[in-house]
Amino acid sequence: MIDVANITKTFGTRRAVDNVSFSVAEGENAVFLGTSGSGKTTLLKMINRLLEPDSGEISVGGRRIADQRPEELRRSIGYVFQNIGLFPHYTIEQNIGVVPRLLGWDARRIASRVRDLMDKLKLPPAQYKAAWPHELSGGQQQRVGLARALAANPPVLLMDEPFGALDPITRAAVRKDFRELDELRSTTIVLVTHDVQEAFELADNIFLMDKGAIVQHGTPDQLLFHPSGEYPREFFEEQRFQLEAERIASDDYPALIRAFDHFRKNRG
Repeated sequence: MIDVANITKTFGTRRAVDNVSFSVAEGENAVFLGTSGSGKTTLLKMINRLLEPDSGEISVGGRRIADQRPEELRRSIGYVFQNIGLFPHYTIEQNIGVVPRLLGWDARRIASRVRDLMDKLKLPPAQYKAAWPHELSGGQQQRVGLARALAANPPVLLMDEPFGALDPITRAAVRKDFRELDELRSTTIVLVTHDVQEAFELADNIFLMDKGAIVQHGTPDQLLFHPSGEYPREFFEEQRFQLEAERIASDDYPALIRAFDHFRKNRG
């Protein structure tokens, strides 16, 4: 679905993304994990041409994005920002329906889609569809941002620290409702985060970044139990006990054996 080949992006003398290549399969949840400045957001912005690479090539759905007009490309890709970015002078209903209107959907279809997404994301339409963004809490605004990104059923959803501005309790609740959306079963997701727990909760595959490069990629279990070097090992060390316990609980016996072997080898 998404193929990135030898992408490089430089700002002045700093190489933000350094000759990166990867692929994300259709329907996969790919999480780019790393500290601030590791290049993950720059990489995300190049997928929908908010930034242009210095070199390399990106294809989405088998088509080179450089051959498409940026505005057309962006209408086919959902994008969720950390700062939400709702239009302050649009009602919630109008915010969610922005892309379908641009795509020429009829009013009845838009209204039906908006109601459906608001119900799924715990925003009762009767209460909130005529509300303004400033009247909603941060968690409610982020739910609207998710609904807006999904409104036109995009095949690809890009998410840049989508839950990072929320308090821990609200973040957990919004993530839970997001995971349960049936729309995600047919959507290819690329999510950027610095939150390790979030990455392990949402990812099929994790791409760990440092200094503009992918240091290791694989399933959460592969990164946790089989780090490829010192950096991946140290990156997860602070939360390793909690992550291992959660993997044991979710994966049953195979994960228990892996965790026990890791514990025995590394803790005596």
